[in-house]
Amino acid sequence: MPLQKHWKLFVYTCFGGCATGVSASKACIRLWEENPVDVKIACLPAAIIPWKLKEMLKSSDKRLLIDACGLKCGAKLFEREGMPVDRYIELTSELGLKKVKQLPSRNLEDAIYRAIRKEADALLNE
Repeated sequence: MPLQKHWKLFVYTCFGGCATGVSASKACIRLWEENPVDVKIACLPAAIIPWKLKEMLKSSDKRLLIDACGLKCGAKLFEREGMPVDRYIELTSELGLKKVKQLPSRNLEDAIYRAIRKEADALLNE
């Protein structure tokens, strides 16, 4: 597949060292694999690089930001850098979970995939 320059949706996520972070990263990879023409995982920390921030804003129609826990690292980074998002989800609050520093269960991975998929589908279908 040729290198694409523009996508319908960029997905940014915490790949953090907790069960929700690991599940979110797996869910986003799955989402990208299922929708390689429309969806791409974008680099969350790259928002601090001015030219990359501008490039990311031009390279996607919509942006979905996922934080794994209530620390909201991604939201704080995006707010600081002035990066707009179209949808935001913080997983522990959204799903009524506690942050645990362990590998996730398959059930947790499935629940997080469904939550992220729901937000992505809403953006792709707007």
